[in-house]
Amino acid sequence: MKPTEIPLGQAPTFAAETIPTPTYGPGGSSTAIFSTTIAAPPATCLAVALDTSTYPSWGQWIPRAVVETPAPASALDAVPAALAPMLPTDKDKRAGLLLLGAQFYFEVHMDPDSASSRKTYLEVTRLEEFVRDADGGGGGEKKGIRVAWKTQGDPWHVRAERVQEFVDDGKGGCEYYNYETFHGALAWAIRRFVAGQLSNGLRLWMEGLKKEAEAKAAAAAALPTAA
Repeated sequence: MKPTEIPLGQAPTFAAETIPTPTYGPGGSSTAIFSTTIAAPPATCLAVALDTSTYPSWGQWIPRAVVETPAPASALDAVPAALAPMLPTDKDKRAGLLLLGAQFYFEVHMDPDSASSRKTYLEVTRLEEFVRDADGGGGGEKKGIRVAWKTQGDPWHVRAERVQEFVDDGKGGCEYYNYETFHGALAWAIRRFVAGQLSNGLRLWMEGLKKEAEAKAAAAAALPTAA
């Protein structure tokens, strides 16, 4: 399956076929997917996903993210042009961003109503602009911006890489596509035993990020412009 085959408006679920990811390529045991529309520009949406300081305000599934090893200074040079103005200028705040090469962990609440959580250790592997074929390749091209992160190291039992793409819809908003492919000897167990919890968590992520990004876009639109 190709990322472009994820239908718009797809609720969190497992795809019929796995989707290749930047680091691990094709293969794997399963791929979790979802998509939605967001009334905010792609860069605004991605800025929300990258800024760990905002997670407590919208991340019911993952209310806390901690950057243990900040991205190298060179990562700022690789930030997509559309995203750069959205990033904080304060050095300390930038240390909490999920830029290319940053190593971090999520406190994941598989049961969002419980205080219990587990840590998932990740590393940002991609942060880039791209062009997506529209309408399966027959309707021109759409510009987008994406981030990907993978589990740290290369564990034999379960490893995964998640890709989030924000595609300009040409109307001031974006189409948001997510896919995460699981590899490893025990990766099959994710779909069999925690599919419901994972799908619910991804739904909370999708809805929370959408709400936060749309609020930021509305606030920016309400600011007075220079005469």
